[in-house]
Amino acid sequence: MKRTTVVAVVLMSTAVFAQQAPTTQHASATVAHLHDEMLNPPTFVLDGVFVTKPDKRGRVSVCYEYRSQNVSGGMSAGRAVEWGADHGKLSTYQAIREDDIQGYNAGWVAPCKAKNFDHEITTDVAAAAPALYRKDK
Repeated sequence: MKRTTVVAVVLMSTAVFAQQAPTTQHASATVAHLHDEMLNPPTFVLDGVFVTKPDKRGRVSVCYEYRSQNVSGGMSAGRAVEWGADHGKLSTYQAIREDDIQGYNAGWVAPCKAKNFDHEITTDVAAAAPALYRKDK
């Protein structure tokens, strides 16, 4: 019975992934990568995924907010951005203080300011990403 349930959940998650927009599919794969790179992957919590408005050249960025357990056992906030102006390169940021994420939403080149967000895709990405996780422990 357990095996059937697990197979059904994986098939449903795969079906959800196949029906999503390309941006959401890409973001789901990125979230799975972020999850797998965590020190303790089961504690990974996705807080937000945002797509920015196109810049002057029509490039969009995808911004991620997440939390995961750190070495001390507490939860640490992290943020990542795939900046359209940098050919979609993934950059991650860890806060030294809760309000201080250098480079993520500060400065003239930061795409992840709230005023630049076009829409949020957190719900769709959170539904599809677990099917792509490679690490459970």
